[in-house]
Amino acid sequence: MYIPEIPNNNLTERIETIIELSRQRIEDIGERAFKFDDHISEDEIKAWESEHGIKIPESYKDWLRFSKSSEIDRGSAIFYEPKDFITDNDKKACDVPDECVVIGELGGWGVSVCFYAETDEIMYVDHGEICRNLDFGDILDWVIETLEDRI
Repeated sequence: MYIPEIPNNNLTERIETIIELSRQRIEDIGERAFKFDDHISEDEIKAWESEHGIKIPESYKDWLRFSKSSEIDRGSAIFYEPKDFITDNDKKACDVPDECVVIGELGGWGVSVCFYAETDEIMYVDHGEICRNLDFGDILDWVIETLEDRI
């Protein structure tokens, strides 16, 4: 499993925990179940924001500074790089609010990780139920709990 350089930011401790749990989990399900790409450049972040007129939440930028796209535990969590964000309402799951940008998915069963374009508030949408007032660290806490339950 390739591990990009871990940045020193608000997510450092969570990222380190996810990496350690991923290493333990590889013993059961294999290395191909995890994929972390290199970090994204600040220029790529700024270019996407400028092109779309939308600011990416700082807590998600902290993740992108570690890995611009990733898949954890065979799709238990998938996080997109900006070029793969879903902004087109026709492509979103029907229960994701129109003003949201989809940045990933959880559990492999249709839970979308999103943020409100106007407020940069992170949330997840689980078959119509919206859990709001999150930051990306809260999403990573769910990933950590999921990995811990599987070890």
